[in-house]
Amino acid sequence: MENKKNPTLYDVAQKANVSITTVSNVLNNKNEASQKTIDRVNEAIRQLGYSRNESARTLKVGTSKLVGLIVPDNNPFFTQILTGIHEECQNHDWQVVVATSEESEKRQNEVIEMLSARQVSGIILASVTSKLYVPEKLQKVPIVLIDREVENANLPVVKANNVEGSYKATETLIQNGHRRIGIILASPGISTTLQRKEGYIQALKRYGIEVDEKLMFYGGDYTGTKTQINGGYQAVMKMIQLPEPPTAIFATNHLLMIGAVKALKEANLKIPDEISFIGFDDHPWQEITDPPFSIISQPAVEMGRQAIQALQKFKEKNIVTTTVLQLELITRNSYRSIT
Repeated sequence: MENKKNPTLYDVAQKANVSITTVSNVLNNKNEASQKTIDRVNEAIRQLGYSRNESARTLKVGTSKLVGLIVPDNNPFFTQILTGIHEECQNHDWQVVVATSEESEKRQNEVIEMLSARQVSGIILASVTSKLYVPEKLQKVPIVLIDREVENANLPVVKANNVEGSYKATETLIQNGHRRIGIILASPGISTTLQRKEGYIQALKRYGIEVDEKLMFYGGDYTGTKTQINGGYQAVMKMIQLPEPPTAIFATNHLLMIGAVKALKEANLKIPDEISFIGFDDHPWQEITDPPFSIISQPAVEMGRQAIQALQKFKEKNIVTTTVLQLELITRNSYRSIT
């Protein structure tokens, strides 16, 4: 039996009665043809079942239609960011490739090198450290930082106002009579940890409450998803054994929160009757827990959209932007007044 040849660009042009250049312009979303012509070309593509060779195209133009997203762990927060990235990528005919560094700088650099070898159009990165070293041979790939900042890079950044968000959570607990407020932080040194710690301390000082280092615990330690969940668990277990345990706890990310709630349940401490609790990052399951959790909510989907917009500006015009999005305190039933 004779093998059927795959349709070519020439076949599409012939069927649509246009030039090969016109077909190429339509495929690359260049607005150089009338809508009627675009429709005719797309109909010819559909009828012929044409699919262009992306590998050959990548070799020709030097970049692919791929955007890389590198996240530090399996926090559902990053899944929401991915949703926004995917939605915005549709406007640019891009697809997303996702990799997890699990808070390893070595792994992160390996992924950056792998994506660069695939000639991605850009990389969206939540860096695992406060400083980013990218080898010179890889610096041609545009990088946009998301969620976390780095000190030594002139790169676009999309982040949340972490200081303000942490301040809101701490202030709310203070205004409800709590003076011993435990805080569980992620890996020390990364920008989000430093900023959330700063907001917590600012709120305590604003209300004349002494900062007690015994109530501050780090649950990340740069080693990924399981460690953060366990870190939240261990932090609570240590807090409740203090001579003066906290009356309220603030967990500053979703994974830490999971571990913290697990520990409170094992210790048979009822929320909010025996201890008040505020977490970070809103998800549907938090509305159906008993009680529903009060949360500092990040606009994660919008962060993803903004990251792609920042990448486009950086690629096309070398414009470096910093976007800061506001956080919201969603009050449910996981804290109570003790005044």
